[in-house]
Amino acid sequence: MVDTKELPQRARYYQSVGDGVSLSKGGFYTSLKEQYIIFLCPMDIFGRGFPVYHFENRAREDFNVTLNDRTFKKFYNFNRYEEFTNPVVKAYMKYFATRNADSRETETINDQVSFYKADTLMRNKYMTYEFDLHESKEEGKTEAKLEMVDAMLANDIPVEKIAVISGFSQEEIEKRRAQRQK
Repeated sequence: MVDTKELPQRARYYQSVGDGVSLSKGGFYTSLKEQYIIFLCPMDIFGRGFPVYHFENRAREDFNVTLNDRTFKKFYNFNRYEEFTNPVVKAYMKYFATRNADSRETETINDQVSFYKADTLMRNKYMTYEFDLHESKEEGKTEAKLEMVDAMLANDIPVEKIAVISGFSQEEIEKRRAQRQK
């Protein structure tokens, strides 16, 4: 984790994904549950010297007024494990910093890590997961662009203009038009 400047935006994205997953179409906003986004960082990305940063939405005019949207973001600097007061949290942070399992909780994590590292099938699945995620994202972008092309064709926008806007060639757009007319 070298460049961490995107982590606040990533936290926002994770929150939106979590909300989208938990709120089904036509669902009520009141069904949204409390949500915690947690980052374990080897360094203090905010540079203020705290071992952990807690974020929630508050009014700028009066910090005592919270939005009460029940979303919380926490950024833990695990290399400052000695400063944590909760013994369980301290043990976990120490484990992440040193990889030494010296408590019941961290031994459990260490056993799981060892198991998954030894399991080549699981390791391969993990390694290909991010690639598959990227591929799905690209397919979604292409599908959205094709839907845009279909809408422009339906509104009789000239093929030349559609090609400039969409990035597809005029030949691809003409082929798409022919497929739609079938």
